[in-house]
This record gives sequence, C-alpha cells and structure tokens, in this order.
Amino acid sequence: MKLLLDMGNTSVKWALSEGGRITRGGRFVHRNGDFAQLAEQAWSGFCPRSVVAASVAGTEPRRQLGAWSQRQWQLAPVWMQTTAMAAGVRNGYAEPQTLGIDRWAAMVGAFAQFRTAVCVVDCGTAITLDLVDTDGTHRGGLILPGIGLMQQALRDNTANLAAAPASAAVRLLADTTADAITSGSVYAAVAAIGQISRQMAAHCMREPLLLLTGGDAERVPALLDAPCHVEPDLVLHGLDILSGEC
Repeated sequence: MKLLLDMGNTSVKWALSEGGRITRGGRFVHRNGDFAQLAEQAWSGFCPRSVVAASVAGTEPRRQLGAWSQRQWQLAPVWMQTTAMAAGVRNGYAEPQTLGIDRWAAMVGAFAQFRTAVCVVDCGTAITLDLVDTDGTHRGGLILPGIGLMQQALRDNTANLAAAPASAAVRLLADTTADAITSGSVYAAVAAIGQISRQMAAHCMREPLLLLTGGDAERVPALLDAPCHVEPDLVLHGLDILSGEC
C-alpha cells in the first residue's frame, strides 16, 4: 500500500494506492494549521510501505511531513520530481525541472487515463492550464490566480471589503458586496478557462478533452460554455504512475 500526497499551498490531498488502484482518500487544509495533528487525524490508522509525495508548498510543510512520517512509520517520503519525459508524456518546457510537479503529475495521470489530447486545468490556489497533444507532447501552458487569490487581492488592495463568506452565492447580477466578490472571481476564472482552452485547441492535432481538477474544479462546469470532465484525482493518479517508473 502506498500513501500518495499532493501537497499544495493551502491543502493536502491524499489517497491510498494498492495494486495501481486508488482505494480511498481525503483532503485537509494545512495552511495555518497544526500539521502533525492533522496528519494524525488523517493517517494514523494506516501502515503504508511507501509515502510518495508532490509538493509546491515550500520547505516547512515538507519538513513537517518528513518528521511525522519518520516518527510514525520510519519512512522518508519519496519526493517526486519533474522530468523531461515519463509514461509517454514529453515535457514541453525548455528546462523541464522548472515545471511544477503537480502540473506534471496531472498531465501524466490524464494522458494515461484517456490516451488522447487533453487540456488539463488545475483549479487550486493558482489555476494552471496545460495542453498535451495526441502523441503525448506537452505543448505548454499558463498560470493565473485562483478564485481565492482573486478575492484575497481585492480584500488586500481595496478599502472596506470584508471576506466573502462560504455561503456567498454565485450569480451574474449580485446584489450584495459579498456575492459580487464571489461571483466576479468565479466568473473571471470560468471566462479565462473557456477562452484559453479554446485557443489552446487550435494548437492540437485533435480537439482536446477539457479536464478539470483541483479544489475549485466543481465550481466551474455549471458556468463553463464548453463540455468538460471533473477528474478530482489526476495528480494522485499521476504520482502513482510516476512512482512506478522510479
């Protein structure tokens, strides 16, 4: 049994893999939290033979995970790295190692699952879009602020704007400031995803599947004027594949 971890800037998404099949998983927010306590609550009942992780969260969360894993299981996490090629996907970056491991794993997971052209959109703290052609060639991609970051930018740089509550509604004609902030950020993300994915498709040999993953992925399809699939475990599937190639 492998414990697969996708450690982002805000949260940790995890899954257990047995025989190449994800059996269960979960998510917790680590930012401003007690990592050891959160890890204890999520994983203390497991006894994995390996811990495979991808992180874009910086050094301190990595250190905390390493210390907890060593103490709990006497296991050092295997930190996956981006490479020039893996599982039939060819990295499109001139310096392959500078591509985020989360983006790389998501592309590997997507191409392995669908074996066709894909546009992978990860809706997390940042929104990333990457195009992989039918032959596995990564054509490149873009990074833009995520929905939460857009809202935070407004709060940090505009007077008298409070944080929008989780219950704030998404609607085109908002009639409260909280709803207007929430709706504006969601619509901005949706518009960007729609426009960018359409333009990316013109660089592909075949119309790519539009695949959404990440914490905010479920907020997009209802407003997106394009067919898409929500695939919440793309990064974890990719990590599973990448760890098998090591």
